[in-house]
Amino acid sequence: MSFLDDVITTTKNVAATAGKKTDEAIKISKLKIKSSQLNNDIKNKYEKLGALVYEMAKSGEKDTEAFDAAIAEIDTAKTELADIEKQLDELKGKVACPSCGLKTDNDNTFCPKCGAKLPEKPKEEEKPVVDENKED
Repeated sequence: MSFLDDVITTTKNVAATAGKKTDEAIKISKLKIKSSQLNNDIKNKYEKLGALVYEMAKSGEKDTEAFDAAIAEIDTAKTELADIEKQLDELKGKVACPSCGLKTDNDNTFCPKCGAKLPEKPKEEEKPVVDENKED
């Protein structure tokens, strides 16, 4: 392999890595925006629930159907937010401690805060970049 072939292969590897990192950054940004929107939505739903409770207490009438529906909306939004947080953790290479909840690098075996054993991360197989111009 000549020097020029080495340069071309290295350049392709660098470009592939840069593209992957850019893609990850875009995914992280989109998930952070969605997380922020969901947090605002949950806050608004809590305010709506609080107003509903106030009105029920003030009027003396119980509207359990509206109350249950408001709680279900909050639960749904919280589940969606937890899914987004999990996706963010995976993209950032973080894992939450099952004991204390601390988010730490997924390379750690034990939690640096409480010492609990962290879940094992699945092993990824790294695929080498193939040079289509290379002749065997």
